[in-house]
Amino acid sequence: MLLAQGDSLKIGVKITGMAILPIALTTVVALGVALYQKEVLKEFFGREIEEQAKSEAQKIARDVYLMCRSAQEAVQKTVNHNLLVAEDALKRSGPVSFGRDKVTWTAVNQLNHAEATISLPKMMVGGKWLGQNRDRQMVSPVVDEVKRLVGGSVTIFQRMNDKGDMLRVCTNVENADGSRAIGTYIPAAAPDGTPSPVITTLLEGKRFQGRAYVVNAWYVTAYEPIWDSDRKKIVGALYVGVKEENLESLRKGIMDIVVGKTGYVFVLGGSGAQQGQYLISKDGKRDGENLWNSLDADGHPFVQTIIGKALALRREQSDPIPVDFMSYSWKNPDEPAPRYKSVAITYFEPWDWVIGAGYYESDLADPLKRMATALDRMGSWVMVTALVMVLLSVPAGYLVARGIRTRVDSILKSVTDILIVTDSHQRIILLSQSAEKIFGSTLKKVAHCPIEALIGDNKLPEEITSVLAQQKSGMRFEFEIAPVGSDQRHIMQGRTSVIQAKSGRTLGMITIIHDITNEREIDRMKSEFISTAAHELSTPLASIIGYSELLLSETSSPDVQNDALSYINRKAWALSRIVDDLLDLSRIEAGRSIPVDKKPCDINEIIRQAVLYGQKISVRHTFELHLSDQPGTLLADSGKLEQVMENLLSNAVKYYPDGGPVRISSTRLEDAWQVCVDDRGIGMAPEQVERIFDRFYRADASNTAIEGTGLGMCIVKNILEAHGGEIWVESTPGVGTKVFFTVPLGA
Repeated sequence: MLLAQGDSLKIGVKITGMAILPIALTTVVALGVALYQKEVLKEFFGREIEEQAKSEAQKIARDVYLMCRSAQEAVQKTVNHNLLVAEDALKRSGPVSFGRDKVTWTAVNQLNHAEATISLPKMMVGGKWLGQNRDRQMVSPVVDEVKRLVGGSVTIFQRMNDKGDMLRVCTNVENADGSRAIGTYIPAAAPDGTPSPVITTLLEGKRFQGRAYVVNAWYVTAYEPIWDSDRKKIVGALYVGVKEENLESLRKGIMDIVVGKTGYVFVLGGSGAQQGQYLISKDGKRDGENLWNSLDADGHPFVQTIIGKALALRREQSDPIPVDFMSYSWKNPDEPAPRYKSVAITYFEPWDWVIGAGYYESDLADPLKRMATALDRMGSWVMVTALVMVLLSVPAGYLVARGIRTRVDSILKSVTDILIVTDSHQRIILLSQSAEKIFGSTLKKVAHCPIEALIGDNKLPEEITSVLAQQKSGMRFEFEIAPVGSDQRHIMQGRTSVIQAKSGRTLGMITIIHDITNEREIDRMKSEFISTAAHELSTPLASIIGYSELLLSETSSPDVQNDALSYINRKAWALSRIVDDLLDLSRIEAGRSIPVDKKPCDINEIIRQAVLYGQKISVRHTFELHLSDQPGTLLADSGKLEQVMENLLSNAVKYYPDGGPVRISSTRLEDAWQVCVDDRGIGMAPEQVERIFDRFYRADASNTAIEGTGLGMCIVKNILEAHGGEIWVESTPGVGTKVFFTVPLGA
């Protein structure tokens, strides 16, 4: 442990208290909120459950409306198709005409069943009288053929008078007794004087299609007017239809719908003779029963209210299906007592259907009860949890405190710099692991001892103790020390920071000591670099100045001038290379890679061009090429690779002063080209090889006769890394040096 026992105890108690306090406060607040909000939540969730049930009923009512609309559209299409078949059958039977003889009819109004005796000409089809056939067993022309082909009901009407009353003279529509309903007629106006939409449309010479009352029930129908031979007057009509109540799949689908737990969907007639009549009841048990005057358990005429609300709904084409709501007390025959029921109401106008999707409010009692039980249970669990949390908070706080102390210790031990923490009396409290290592002492030995106990044996300058004695932040000092077990002295730099309480009282000092040996070495190397660079720059400049003065003199011969210009050119290029190296160095130090322009190139050709450069800079060296026979094409920056090769050949020449062969080889690997430059020069020691790629480093800096700034190998490495390649060196002092590098094929 880095902390002293007393300090550990104080910190542990504080951290434990900090861990317990939030838990206790959270527990108290959560318990209070849970108990206070329990009733509020009951009311809130109760409303939410009711709204959800209401929303579900509304959705079901709209779904049934859509089912009716879909069925109505499908049936109407079928009826329209059947009418085309009937027209074709009538046409094939022959033209409609009327005989000279008349026949007597007992005409029955299908709406009020009023009877009248009339005499009409015989209606002929293809020259044959349609007759007065009431017997289902006997075949009637046209209508029975159409029924056999497509099904449904079919009728041929004869116009009775100028008003347009239409008499059924040939039909397969049945009366209540099962006979054919010939002799019944559609009046041009209802008993209340309202014009019949069927007759009105037919007399206009147009086809009627839609819902219509036929004899004793409602049908989905289509009527086509029949003209006289001159097409000047409507003399009758052709009808086909399907009974609404025959839509069994729709009826069954509606009866199968369950709303909520025990609710159901019902359909009532909205107006006319079927107003208030049960069209679809629960399980179909009360179908046909009229409820118009029925009262609910509270004595209200609820059916009249439902139908009134439904008929008041009006839907525009682009609007959603309108839905209204009402509640009432209702008892089904098989139930012991009435229950309050909420109903979503909508109106399907094409069929005059009032659709109700109802659910019993008592069905919501179970979820409400379960919700209340759950809230009560939640309150109990909150109380139990609060107690458990309080009981566990103490050991939990202790564990948290110990964990924090352990992490603090780990952080302090992992600090790479030397860290010394002292109290206000300069007694040691903390040491980093690196401090223990460099001073050769552990915290256990020097804890709560004066700082001299740590540094006294190392004979450090007295200023370190004097700096600590000043108790000021921002103080800096330097000293040299040889770490325990090492003869090499390190340059160290320290800085101080005061630990203060909120009141401003000084509690101690933090001293951080950093090893700046490498930084000073870099400063030294930079100084050497500046000296070397100045020398490298001054030599070609002096030559350029001297030869330029020679050119300015009028006594120089053309040969001398050419030699001078050639020398000036070489030295200018030497200056240019130094400037390029400095620019590349600035990019490297800025963290940017050296830019490369990759294009297809030949590595062997690049090597050959570099050898030409080597031959120009030395006549004492020979260059042996051992290049691969395989094509050397790769994707790279040929200029940068030439710079790499020229640098390596220049080094081979410089560090091989006696002259001799320099061997250059290229080898095709699986996914790269490998190049090797092998000289027999002075070679390097392992520590020199290790630093060969450092900035400003020169393997033999003491020999000023060897040119160079110490940047070449650093730049070479960065160029190859920019291509995705590698470089490494093998060297032995007095034997020579081999430099290898690789360039990927797809670089």
